[in-house]
Amino acid sequence: MFRRTFNSGLAATVLCASVLLSACGGGGGSGSSGSSASSASSGGDATTLKAGLYVADVKYVNGAPSQKAVTYLSPTGTFAIIFGGGAGLSFGTLAFDSSNISGTSIDYRQLDSDQPNSEGFVEDRSVFEGAISGTISSLESGSFSTADPAGKVNTNVTLKRQNSLSDLGISMKRVAGTYVKGESEVALTFGEDGSSFAQYYTQTTGCQLGGPGTLSVPVASINVFDISYTMSNCTNESRNGEYSGIGFFGPTADQRMQVVFAAHNGNVAMKFEGIN
Repeated sequence: MFRRTFNSGLAATVLCASVLLSACGGGGGSGSSGSSASSASSGGDATTLKAGLYVADVKYVNGAPSQKAVTYLSPTGTFAIIFGGGAGLSFGTLAFDSSNISGTSIDYRQLDSDQPNSEGFVEDRSVFEGAISGTISSLESGSFSTADPAGKVNTNVTLKRQNSLSDLGISMKRVAGTYVKGESEVALTFGEDGSSFAQYYTQTTGCQLGGPGTLSVPVASINVFDISYTMSNCTNESRNGEYSGIGFFGPTADQRMQVVFAAHNGNVAMKFEGIN
């Protein structure tokens, strides 16, 4: 399920406000079709959701204020949801049967919502998975509810695809390079073979991000990639281990390339964004 976060800022501002050239309007647009070989790939009818970036409108049944978040849906069926202000991350899988959506999700929430972790780690993991059940409205929209293990519904979510950014074609040759976060805090390098490496805030965390792991593009016409890597040497042991996640690339206003991804190791989650 999606536990309430305390910062309701829309993470889509990272994508749309001043950094990326692409208009982030949802619905319609110039969507290019990708492979239909997997459950979440871009298909030709409304029995699946096209992979890509979605804005999620999250409403809580307990009356808490609704929130918006960015969702990355991979052609593999996995997804990541990023809430605004570094307040939280959710990960899971979706499956489609006719017009029905099913799946599971797990939440990670920022322990101190007023002061998000400066290295991008989110370390309050939910103790149980949420069960997802919903309906596809079109190739680019749908809705679902999440419920706890007792079957009690706690959130209702609607999804709207952001076509302009989702349908930018990508390739490893195009996006290989070094991506710097902030004022040179982290320099993360991707090779054309999908390899990754960074000294990840070693002065404060001791962490090293690297192999074995890969960055792969399931469908070249859809701007979503899958990523896996190992975090090692961290002074906080829970941050070590094998991470998996989802992300995207996009052009900045000055024609540079930006990368954003979210990943988790089963104990903690993290988000990275950097510019080449």
